[in-house]
Amino acid sequence: MAIWGMGVMVGPILGPTLGGWLTDEYNWRWVFFINVPVGMIAFYGIWRYIRPTPAERRMRIDVFGFTALSLAVGALQMLLDRGQQNDWFSSTETWAELIVCVIAGTYFVAHTALTPAEKSFFDYRLLKDRNYATGILFIFVVGLVMYASRALIPTMLENLLDYPVATIGLITSPSGIGTMLTMLLVGRLIGKVSIRLMLTVGFVTLAISLWQMSHYSLDLGVYDIIWPGVWQGIGLGLVFVPLSTLTFSTLSVQLRSQGTAIFSLSRNIGSSIGISLVQFLLVRNTVVAHASLVENVTYANPAWHDPAVAAAYNMHHPAGAAALDAAITQQATLIAYLDDYWLMCILSVAVLPLVLLLKPPRHIPADTHAVIE
Repeated sequence: MAIWGMGVMVGPILGPTLGGWLTDEYNWRWVFFINVPVGMIAFYGIWRYIRPTPAERRMRIDVFGFTALSLAVGALQMLLDRGQQNDWFSSTETWAELIVCVIAGTYFVAHTALTPAEKSFFDYRLLKDRNYATGILFIFVVGLVMYASRALIPTMLENLLDYPVATIGLITSPSGIGTMLTMLLVGRLIGKVSIRLMLTVGFVTLAISLWQMSHYSLDLGVYDIIWPGVWQGIGLGLVFVPLSTLTFSTLSVQLRSQGTAIFSLSRNIGSSIGISLVQFLLVRNTVVAHASLVENVTYANPAWHDPAVAAAYNMHHPAGAAALDAAITQQATLIAYLDDYWLMCILSVAVLPLVLLLKPPRHIPADTHAVIE
C-alpha cells in the first residue's frame, strides 16, 4: 500500500523538478511530450503483467447515471479551470457550465435515489459506512491542500523572487523525498501504531508546514523554502496510507471497487477546486492589498523624509511612479500568497475533529490493500 501510494503522491510532487528542467533546457512543450514515453512504458506494463480475471456476474452499466455524472463533473471541471480567465460569472460560458452542472447533478442525485443500489451507477450504500464517508471528506481536503500549494509555490518563486525555472524544480523536489521515506516507514507501522494517531500527526505536520509558508517574506533563502516543503511532504506521507487504510477497512468487499473510484474522484475534484480557489483568491487579494497599501503612500508618511526613498520613488517623474507602483504590487502579491497559505493551514486544522468519526478497525482485512491497488 505504501509503495503504491508513493506513485500516487510522489509523482505530482516531483513533477516540477522534471518540468523545470525540460522548460529550462528545451521548451515548455516538452512538459506535455514527456507523457509519450511514460505512456508507452505504462502500456507495456499493463500488456505484460496485468492478467484479466473472469467476472463473477454480468456487468450492467447504468447509462443514464453514468452520463449525468459525467456531464456534472465535466461541467464543474470546465467552470473551475476556465473561470478565472473568463472573469467568472461575468461570462456567459461560466453560467452555461454552472447550469449544466446543476441540472446534470440534480438528475444524477434523483436518479440514484430512485434506482435500486445494485442497479445504480453509484452505489449509495457506500455512504452508509461511517469510515468511508469521513475518508472521502479527508481525501478531498488532502487533494485541495496538496495540489493548491504545489500550484502556488513555483509561481511565487518565479514572479516575486526571480528564481530560474530549473532551480525552482530542484528546491521543491525534497518534499517528494520526505513523502517517499515517510510512506515506507508508515507502511511498516500499520498495525503497530494507532492509525488515527498517525493521521492526526500527519495533518498537524501539514498545518505546521503551511503555517511556516504563511510567514514567507521577500528575503527568503533556499533552505527557508526547502524545509517547509519537506515537512509538508512528511505530513502527506503520514496522511495518505493511514487514511486509505481506515477508509476501506470497514467497507464490504463487494463495494470496494466502486469505493476506490469515488475515493480517487474526490481527490481529483478537491485538487481542481483547490487550484481554482487559491488562484481566484490570489488575484482578488492582490487587488485588495494593493488598494490598502496605496492608502499609506502619502507625503505624510515618514518614509518620504529619507532622501534615497524620495529620489527612487519620485512621484513627479514617470520612472519613479512606475517603480513605486511595482514595489506596491510586489508587496501586495506577497500578501495574497500568504493569505492563501493561511487558508490551507486553517483547512488542515479544521478537518482534525473528523478523526474522531473514524472507527479504528479491530483488524485490517488481508485483501484491503490489494483491492485499493
